[in-house]
Amino acid sequence: MRSKRLPYTPIIKARYCRPLKASNISPLVLRMLRFISPFYLRFGLNFSSIELLDAERQTVNSLVSLWRDFQDGKTRLILAFRHPYGDEPQVFSYLFDVLLKNRARRDGVALRGHPHARFIHGYEVALWGGPLIRWLLPRIGAVPVYHVKADSAGIKAIRGIIRDGPHPIALAPEGQVSYRSETVPRLEAGCAQMGFWCAEELEKDGRDERVCILPLSMHHEFDPRDEKKVEKMVRALEAVCAASSPDGQVLPAAALHEQPAAPLHDRLEVLDLQMLAMAEDFYERTYGKRAKVDGHDAQSRDARWEALRHIALAEGERALGLTPHAAADEIQRVYRLRQECWDRIYSLDPARKISALERAYADRRAGEAWFAMRHMEFVDIAYYLDSDYLAGTAGDPPSFNRIAETVLNLTDLAARFAGGNISNRSAVLRKRAVVIAGKPIEIRERMSAYKDNRKQAVDAVTADMKQIFLDCATALRDKELNDEY
Repeated sequence: MRSKRLPYTPIIKARYCRPLKASNISPLVLRMLRFISPFYLRFGLNFSSIELLDAERQTVNSLVSLWRDFQDGKTRLILAFRHPYGDEPQVFSYLFDVLLKNRARRDGVALRGHPHARFIHGYEVALWGGPLIRWLLPRIGAVPVYHVKADSAGIKAIRGIIRDGPHPIALAPEGQVSYRSETVPRLEAGCAQMGFWCAEELEKDGRDERVCILPLSMHHEFDPRDEKKVEKMVRALEAVCAASSPDGQVLPAAALHEQPAAPLHDRLEVLDLQMLAMAEDFYERTYGKRAKVDGHDAQSRDARWEALRHIALAEGERALGLTPHAAADEIQRVYRLRQECWDRIYSLDPARKISALERAYADRRAGEAWFAMRHMEFVDIAYYLDSDYLAGTAGDPPSFNRIAETVLNLTDLAARFAGGNISNRSAVLRKRAVVIAGKPIEIRERMSAYKDNRKQAVDAVTADMKQIFLDCATALRDKELNDEY
C-alpha cells in the first residue's frame, strides 16, 4: 500500500523584502473588518459564538469597567491575552470592535465610539502571513516587534502608545502561540516591564492615571457533537504514522481499522509515543544524534522530548552557523533561528539589481534556511507538549476540550515534520470562544518595589499574571461559575 505524501512545498527561492507600511489606523479598513469578521469567524474559523466572562464575578465586567476608565482618562490600559491557539487576534479584534459595546450596554455602561485595540505582533507574522496580512496589519494599527533584534524604534513606539495612545495596546505575554489553554507553560517579562515603564513616565510627568494590566484568558470549548470528526482526525494520524498498538507493536494502517476501539486518550498516547520514536530515529539516522533517555511513562516521554528538542535546536544552529547563547532558553533559541531563517529567505532588496549568479546563491541560502527552519518548527510546538495534559484533572478522565486540543497539536506536529508551519493548523472542529477577564494588576501600587529592585518587581508581576491565568482556567472548569453565566 503506497503511503500518502503530505502536501508541503519547500521554499527554494529568495524573496524580496518589502518593509511594512508605518502603523496607522484606517477607519475604512476597520469598518470593512467589522462587516467581514462575523462571517470569517463563523465560516473560516468555525466559531459558533464568543462569550465574555469575568473571573471575579463582578456585576460590571472588568474589561468593560477598565475600558470606560481608559476612555475617561483615568487609566492607561494594557490588555495581556493568552495565546494558546493562534486565532486569538481575530477573536479579540471582533470582541473589542463589535461585542464590547453590547456587553457594556448589558452592564449599564456607556462606551464612546467603537472600542479598538492596537495589537503587538512578531515581525515574522507579516512574512509567513502573506501579502494580504502584510497589507492589513499596519492599517488596523498593529505594531511589529522583533524577539531577538535590537529594535529601539519599535519599543519607543509601543511605549508611546501605552502612555498616550487613544486605544489600549494588546499583547500576548507568552510571546507566541503556546498550544494549551488550561496550563501556562511560559510567560515573558516584557508585558510587566512595559507597565512599569509607563508608570515611571507618568510619574515623571506628574500625571495621576492608573496603569493596569488586564489578563484576558482565552479558551475554546469544542462542540461534543464533533466527536466523530476527532475520531476521523485520530484515524488519519494513525494512518500517516502507522501508529503502534498499546503493547508497542507497530501495525500497518489498514490493520488499525480492524482493532477494537480503544479510548481516544489511549490512542493519542500511542500516537505521541510513535511520533517521538520516529523523530528520534530521524535524528539518529540523519545526524548520528540520539538522546540517552529511555522509558514510555509520562515522565520519561517528556524527558525524551526535551532531549530531542535540544538536538534539533543544535542542528538548526549548526546549519546556519550560529553559536548558541549560553543564557538563552529553548524558546529564545527558537526566536533566533526563526529570525535568521526569515532574514535569509527574504533577503532580496527590490531597489538593488543583482547578477544571475548572485541570485542563484541567494536562492540556495533561502532553500538551506527553509530546511534549517524545519528543526525550529518542530521545537516550536514540541516544547509545549505535555504528557500529563491527557491525564485530566483531579483523577477524572481528560475533558473533550483537552482531547480536541491534543488531537490538533499532534496533527500540527505531524505537519511540522512534513514541512508545514502554524498557518497549516486545522480549523475543522466547531467551537465557541470563551474569554475570561481576570483580576486587573495595578502597576503604580508596585512602584516602590520597582524602585528597590526592578527585576524582582517585574518577575513578581509576571508570576501574578501567570497565577491569574491559571485561576481563569480553573474558573472555566468550575461548574458553578459556568451555570451562573
